[in-house]
Amino acid sequence: MPYLSRTLKATALGAALAILALPFQTAAAASEATPTLETVFVLAKRQPYRGDFDALETPQMDLVLDAALLARAGALDLDRALDLSASTARQNNFGGLWNAFAVRGFVGDENLPSNYLVNGFNAGRGFGGPRDLAGVESVEVLKGPRAALFGRGEPGGTVNLVTKRPQFEEGGAVRLAAGRFATYRADADYELGLAEAAALRLVGFYEDAESFRDTVETERYGFMPSLAWRVGEATELVYELELSRQELPFDRGVVALENQLGVVPRSRFLGEPGDGPMVAEVLGHQFEVRHDLSSAWALRLGYNYRDTSLAGFSTEPELSGSRQGLALDGQTLTRQRRSRDYDATYEVFRGELSGAFQLGGLQHRVILGIDSDEFENDLVMLRARAPSLASQPSLAQLQAINILQPVYG
Repeated sequence: MPYLSRTLKATALGAALAILALPFQTAAAASEATPTLETVFVLAKRQPYRGDFDALETPQMDLVLDAALLARAGALDLDRALDLSASTARQNNFGGLWNAFAVRGFVGDENLPSNYLVNGFNAGRGFGGPRDLAGVESVEVLKGPRAALFGRGEPGGTVNLVTKRPQFEEGGAVRLAAGRFATYRADADYELGLAEAAALRLVGFYEDAESFRDTVETERYGFMPSLAWRVGEATELVYELELSRQELPFDRGVVALENQLGVVPRSRFLGEPGDGPMVAEVLGHQFEVRHDLSSAWALRLGYNYRDTSLAGFSTEPELSGSRQGLALDGQTLTRQRRSRDYDATYEVFRGELSGAFQLGGLQHRVILGIDSDEFENDLVMLRARAPSLASQPSLAQLQAINILQPVYG
């Protein structure tokens, strides 16, 4: 929850610079000049709710990647944002269809996307495709015990996304971008006031891109509006919607022969373009209410629901040695064809009571929370495989492709 803090700083740096700049002037003479005092106002700090602790009261075992840093780095999705953290490393992303990462070497379930938090809520697990950062204000890597702040997380830590919410300031921005491989993208972010105590923020994006990979292209778009309503001086309600659709190819990359890469160019696609893209969709709702019980105590209640799906066809290398023809001639790749229809829903209830009190001459701060999570995962998979090489199958039965001179279809 954004909050305001104001600090005043006075510095004698100007006097020190003056001394260095005038080598022929004595230090005593320079010190007689009146230094310029600079007043610095810190207007806001944007981070998820943490009991309103001051910075020096909070263990800083975390990394905050704010919007300015993400923009300078050109990080448009979660993978590229986490590349900026030395504590995280990419993992098997299932052919580019989801986010997978390890924090301090700890990896979650390799058969599912890595879970992450959105404003403190479990919201990352599911099949909505790689997370775009169009509606994200900052990315936080909470390391080790810091992840326990939200009551969950891998032993190495967890990742929390802070979304863009209304700040009760009217204005916005539109960003257009074009890049290599026929990449085009548009982002829009606009906020307007609906009334004195209500504000709406509209965030959306659209991207169409080809790739350095032959025949591979993606299309994605999303819409993330949010509504904030101040019900009196002590209560605020926030609702956020997440809608997105991504069309992505299932792309496992290139093969290595005798443990050597470079036999085929890295641009070569070894699937079937005719399979079309995998389609990933997300429908999410997040609702929060915060009520200040007093100047020292506050109550926060929240609900999150996220429905994701992933469906489509793919043709990919056969992993069974008894069926793989590549080991025989070094150029005929046996493949298998798959159909996937994945659906997952995530439902989370969350409550948090925070406050401060004096006891034994000490100031105590307390956060008491309770969560209820339900994750439902439905997977339907069909597969057509080649027979054993011992049966001398035809190239059609092997669904084969020549990795040196591929002919699709």
